Amino acid sequence: MMLDIKKGEKHVRRSVLLMFVVVFTICVCKTSVRAESSPVSEGQPTEIPQEEKTPVINKANEDSELKHTVSTGQSDNTKKEDTTPADTTQEEEEPINNDVKAEPPLVKDPLQPYNRAIFTFNDKAYHYFIKPIYTGYNSMIPEKARVSVRNFFTNVKMPVRFFNCLFQGESKGAGTEFARFVINSTVGVAGFFDPAKSKFHLEKQERDFGQTLAKHKMNSGVYIVWPFLGPSTVRDTVGLAGDAALNPFGWISYFFLTPLEGFGNYSYDTVNDLSIDKGTTYENITKPAIDPYIALQDAYVQNRIKKIKE
Repeated sequence: MMLDIKKGEKHVRRSVLLMFVVVFTICVCKTSVRAESSPVSEGQPTEIPQEEKTPVINKANEDSELKHTVSTGQSDNTKKEDTTPADTTQEEEEPINNDVKAEPPLVKDPLQPYNRAIFTFNDKAYHYFIKPIYTGYNSMIPEKARVSVRNFFTNVKMPVRFFNCLFQGESKGAGTEFARFVINSTVGVAGFFDPAKSKFHLEKQERDFGQTLAKHKMNSGVYIVWPFLGPSTVRDTVGLAGDAALNPFGWISYFFLTPLEGFGNYSYDTVNDLSIDKGTTYENITKPAIDPYIALQDAYVQNRIKKIKE
C-alpha cells in the first residue's frame, strides 16, 4: 500500500516538472521571436504595437465618454432640480396688476400754472423783502419784547377762537378761551404776558372758521395761492373772510384806520411772528425740496387735515 502511494507521488512530481519545462520553453520562444521582429535601441521607449494600443485607446475613449455622459446627466438633473423651485415660485407669484390706480392727490390743483406763478412771486418777496425786514427787526428788538407783542395780538384775537369753538360745538374749548382772555387781560397786563398758560396751564385753542366749515362737511375745494397770504383752498379762503369778521382788529381798521394803516397793522403782526420763528418753518419745507411748490402744498394740506381732526 505504501509502495503504491510513493509511486503515485513520483508520477505527480514528474508530470508537474514536465509541465513546468514545457511552459518555460514556450515563454522563451515567444520572447526571442519578439526581440528578433522589433529591435529596440538604447534610450528609446518601447513602442506598443498598434494592434495592442488600439483596444486600450478605445477603452479609454469609451471610459471618458461614459464619464462625460454620466456627468452631463448629473448636471442636467441638477439644473432641473435648480430650476424647478424657481419655476414653482414664478408660478406661485401673483400677476402684476397694471390697472391699479394711483392714490388721488390730497387736494385738487387745476389752477397750478397760476398758483406756481404766485408762489414764485411770494418766494421772491420773502427772500428779498420780508426776510431782510424781520432780520433787521430781530436784531433791534429783544426776543422777550417780541414775544410780548405776539401775546398781545393773540389775546386781542380771542373772539376768533372763542366763537369758532362754539360753532364747532366745543363748549369746553370756548370756556378755556374765555378764561385765558380774562386772566391775560388782567394779570397779564393787557395780554402782553401769558400767565394763563404759565401759571394755570390753559392752552390756546387753535380754532378758525375754515375748520368750522370742515366740521360742517364743506369740501376743501381747489388749491389756491394768494399773493402775500400764501397757500389756501376755497374753503379756507372763505374761512379767512369769516375770521376777519370776528377779528377785533378788522373792526378797528374798518372804523378807525385807513386801509393802508390796517394793512400795516396786519404786516407788523406777521413780521413779528416771523422774527420769532426766524422763517425756519417755511425754509425747512422749501429749501431741501426738489419741487418747493409741491412741498409747501403738501405741508399746508396735511397741517390743515391734522388741525381739523383735532
